[in-house]
Amino acid sequence: MTIRWYFGGIAAGAAIGWIAAWCHLSGWAPVGLVSLGVGAALGYVLSKLSAASGVCCPRRLAVGTLIFALVAVFVEHTWLYHDFRRQWQEARASDPQVALFRPAEPWTPAEYFRHEISSGSMALWCVDAVLIVAGAVGAVLVRQRLAAKSA
Repeated sequence: MTIRWYFGGIAAGAAIGWIAAWCHLSGWAPVGLVSLGVGAALGYVLSKLSAASGVCCPRRLAVGTLIFALVAVFVEHTWLYHDFRRQWQEARASDPQVALFRPAEPWTPAEYFRHEISSGSMALWCVDAVLIVAGAVGAVLVRQRLAAKSA
């Protein structure tokens, strides 16, 4: 039943990535805490999913968890870019001066990420990604050890 593990993990990563983006956009995002919480929540869901689907191979769990955490990070930043586009359009529509000096179309993803790299936000994004991955892998490994001790 490893197919359930893979598809469920991708779905969990996407859903939790969306929740992470929502937390950041709401303004409630203490640096590091949200990322660790997101990673731990993902790890918890993945550990339950692995138990339900019978996946117990440590290598498969670690690699899968890493991949699903990266899915969460990708979805999170995709939603943040989507919100950037929304804000761009709203600013143009609500302020004629902004409309004069800002192109009609928002930056492409490549331009957006290039701007984020140059503004220094990329370091925070990398820390966010590392903390999400660490939280997820840590939660899965802790649960696996607890399950092994109780067996």
